[in-house]
Amino acid sequence: MIGYYLAIGFGWLISILPFRILYIISDFLRFIMQHVISYRKEVIMTNLRNSFPEKSEEELEKIRSKFYKNFADLIVESFKSLSISEKTLKKHFKLNNPEVFENLRKKGKGVIMVMGHYTNFEWTAMTIPLWVKNNCYAVYHPLSNKYFSRRIVKIREQFGLELYPMSNTYPFMLNNPDPAPLYVFMADQSPHSDKIKYRAHFLNQSTPVHLGVENLALKCDLAVVFIDIQRVKRGYYEVEAQLLFEDTKNLPKYAVTDAHVAALEKVIIKKPEDWLWSHRRWKYA
Repeated sequence: MIGYYLAIGFGWLISILPFRILYIISDFLRFIMQHVISYRKEVIMTNLRNSFPEKSEEELEKIRSKFYKNFADLIVESFKSLSISEKTLKKHFKLNNPEVFENLRKKGKGVIMVMGHYTNFEWTAMTIPLWVKNNCYAVYHPLSNKYFSRRIVKIREQFGLELYPMSNTYPFMLNNPDPAPLYVFMADQSPHSDKIKYRAHFLNQSTPVHLGVENLALKCDLAVVFIDIQRVKRGYYEVEAQLLFEDTKNLPKYAVTDAHVAALEKVIIKKPEDWLWSHRRWKYA
């Protein structure tokens, strides 16, 4: 308990700092990760080499350097979430075309909003209820420490997002009475080795992917929308929504999965440093 309150107190003190101070801290973190501890260097470089075999080592090292900047900014901005106001978040985060969601809502159509671990994906999930009229839901994985787990849920739900535990995904979504819900899904997580049912071609590699988006879109009659999250300048983000499928009933098997995987791949190739390369995405490849 003492450790929890100390950690929350420390995080709160960081969160109330002005953005310009936070980014000084971020630059320091980046230096430590890149030049002192070489944070997950081999994982990052292996992922980059396999994803971009046409690039030289010098080019890949430049991407790795920029990745650390993105990752350090993500860390300090996550701390900022402890105290950030709705007004400030709206200033720093914008959905360019909310009409994509509104047009579907007016038709009584629910949505699975698919995104990757790209730029500030945490703020994206937190902020989406401020831009759309749908009730918004997202899955979370409860932590072993119940106090930290409750705090994280509270932070993520502060602007209207409703979380449900990962173990309850199918029962929750199949029995949700909401006529036009919006579900936030991460498209780039690796399934457990015993749950791999499909592999897509992603970033030059055979990649195990979850089929949850495709299966639940069909079972719950949901549209599928992919979102591209871009950092327009430090601390400021804009999101572009792309309707992939309004109806998935008559599509070939794996069409939905292939489409959202391809959409994310296109975003990553355009600006690779903003994806989370430090994870062992291809550990079961």
